[in-house]
Amino acid sequence: MTQVELRPHQVEAVENVVRILGTPPGGRMPPEGLRTQIIAATGSGKTLIAAESAQRLSARRVLVLVPTLDLLTQMAGAWRRAGRSGAMIGVCSLRAEESQGLPCTTDPEELVEWLRGLETVTVFADLRLGWHGGSSAGACGWPGGVEPDDH
Repeated sequence: MTQVELRPHQVEAVENVVRILGTPPGGRMPPEGLRTQIIAATGSGKTLIAAESAQRLSARRVLVLVPTLDLLTQMAGAWRRAGRSGAMIGVCSLRAEESQGLPCTTDPEELVEWLRGLETVTVFADLRLGWHGGSSAGACGWPGGVEPDDH
């Protein structure tokens, strides 16, 4: 449930994301999965749009790609404030005292172990690590992700 009321343009964007990423006609998911982009100005609420879209799609595993460590912890907090439940994990080099309580790793095997048995999880990954859905992401079962483009 969203903790923040969406503005009209955000409601429209969420409706479009849900329409595009919802179960395709005939119920068959293409092997490469489904993808979409949210293109909006800085400060227009893309994080809220993404978090609310994940909620409405009942997304169990969400991968959020971020370009900086500062943004990684900010995004985790924003998703939580937007109502995202479940575990949250950082794929980055932050140490425990820097991560604002977010468990972090750069070890793919450790990440897979942490994810084992989790029903709902959001992973915030540092783009600079080159972890964009390669073999480690595939091992974790990621259908897709969210990547901010304006930071």
